[in-house]
Amino acid sequence: MKKIIMGLTALIMGIGLVSGLAYYINEDRASEGVYAEGEESGIFVPILMYHNITDKAYGNKYTVTKAELESDLKYIDEKGYTTVGINDLIAYVEGNGELPEKPIVLTFDDGYESLYVIGAPLFENYNAKVVVGVIGELTEMFTKEEDHNIEYSHLNMEEINEMSKTGIFEFQNHTYYLHKIENGRKGAAKKKGESEEQYSELLKKDLEKVNEQILECTGRKPTAFIYPYGSFSDCSDGIVKELGFNAIVNCTEKPNYIDGPEDLYTLYRYLRPSGVGTAEVFGKFEKLDSHASQTAAGGL
Repeated sequence: MKKIIMGLTALIMGIGLVSGLAYYINEDRASEGVYAEGEESGIFVPILMYHNITDKAYGNKYTVTKAELESDLKYIDEKGYTTVGINDLIAYVEGNGELPEKPIVLTFDDGYESLYVIGAPLFENYNAKVVVGVIGELTEMFTKEEDHNIEYSHLNMEEINEMSKTGIFEFQNHTYYLHKIENGRKGAAKKKGESEEQYSELLKKDLEKVNEQILECTGRKPTAFIYPYGSFSDCSDGIVKELGFNAIVNCTEKPNYIDGPEDLYTLYRYLRPSGVGTAEVFGKFEKLDSHASQTAAGGL
């Protein structure tokens, strides 16, 4: 079983490494929701995308070091950001809550156990909220198999239950069986030659299975769906909305301007890779925020 677990986990990370930039930027999304200069509206909300965490001195593109994560959290605190969850964004657009002056969302895809072992103490120390995208298949696998190798292990149901009670972690849907590339399908996208009816049935069944799992662990049904690999089809969003999700998260590196409910169905994110300084990572979107502020003030 251990070999199977390591193989499946390695496949998930390996696919990302081979796919490179295509993993995170979907060209079809790149033209959606583009704001002309000076025409941005709504609250500026950057979203950062993380995956695994290591306590070693070096990470990789999808595994940040503990030191890098703490550097980010210090920066967030020093620059006056306040971490919020996707549920906070939903509450805001529905008129059931307010957002802080400088909101930021931290997402961790795949649900690695490093969040429990390495991340949780840091998040608690910096009073940071975190959104976790759970892969149901791996949650089930690591719940059945006692394997706690921090390099590849994933959260089990007991850990998710414990973490959900802290008020730090928000658990969202990242598919059950579809976080892979095989048999002509990439992630949650529709296969070539597959009818829309067949695809709809498959996607609904998969996402509902994760919803039931997270509901059992946390007592709360997921409100957001996070596309694996940022891969989707023309009819994907409609199916996800039909299931009752209030937000859809992709992998395109663009800013978010939150004004109404529809803005939550194209939530963009900036990858936080290892080996890059905190200031450089945040600089990608802080330039945009600065421009928007100057425009609003009658500047550039």
